[in-house]
Amino acid sequence: MRYDEELPLWRIWKVRLTAFVFLIAVICLTVLPLWQKIGIQPTLLLIILYHWTLYRSDLISIEQLVLISLIQDGIYAYPLGFSALRLLMGYTLLTTQRRILSHQRFLWVWGGFGVFTLIDGLIYITLLSCVKHEWVGLLPLIPSFTMTIGIYPLTIWVMNRYIMKRLPA
Repeated sequence: MRYDEELPLWRIWKVRLTAFVFLIAVICLTVLPLWQKIGIQPTLLLIILYHWTLYRSDLISIEQLVLISLIQDGIYAYPLGFSALRLLMGYTLLTTQRRILSHQRFLWVWGGFGVFTLIDGLIYITLLSCVKHEWVGLLPLIPSFTMTIGIYPLTIWVMNRYIMKRLPA
């Protein structure tokens, strides 16, 4: 074996580590004070999770999702495991629909993301209501979800153009 060849296992871990660092950066982007001033906070992690689950499922493992969600719980001060349950339920839903959505036109994929965001919002509201022991309304989250659905094409374009090219294949 030559020294310039990489081991396949190391290549897989390098790709996953790069994706993990990118996801941490995305979580940090959503905590910026800019979103506080606007009053609407997009859920960029959902966009990345949706796109990578459909088209690059090798970048996300369940272990990474749990670790990312624990970090997200710490940043947002959620109860431990709140985001893990939410992300794993969404990830499981996406893996069941992956074969259908991955070969569709962009408008269908975007519509599927809208449905996925709605389902994720319902999961979030249900979990948050269980934690707070009172019903939390869906209306305050509608602007955030609308913005998330609206910036989906731009986010995917930027991610495919600049970030996905730099990830090792």
